[in-house]
Amino acid sequence: VPELAVDGRNWKTYRKNLLLVAAEENLVQQYDGTDTRPVDATNDEVKAWQRRNAIAKQYVAATIPDALFACIVHLKTACELFQYLAKLFETKS
Repeated sequence: VPELAVDGRNWKTYRKNLLLVAAEENLVQQYDGTDTRPVDATNDEVKAWQRRNAIAKQYVAATIPDALFACIVHLKTACELFQYLAKLFETKS
């Protein structure tokens, strides 16, 4: 996945590439919010979700500039990260 430009000018390409990689790793649901943290689940189910969420967050963190990372580091889920970036850049690219 190419790095997202700090001004988001390549958002559409970045988004497409990120989602292609996520699809390959069965992580798209982390970004679209359909794979939510399980409630009333076993410890193993919660840990599995936490792992998927961490991997999806890392894909974003590793491919954005530090200035953008500073804006999203406090967000808890990959979906929140993705929604933040989409809201910031959807109309810019």
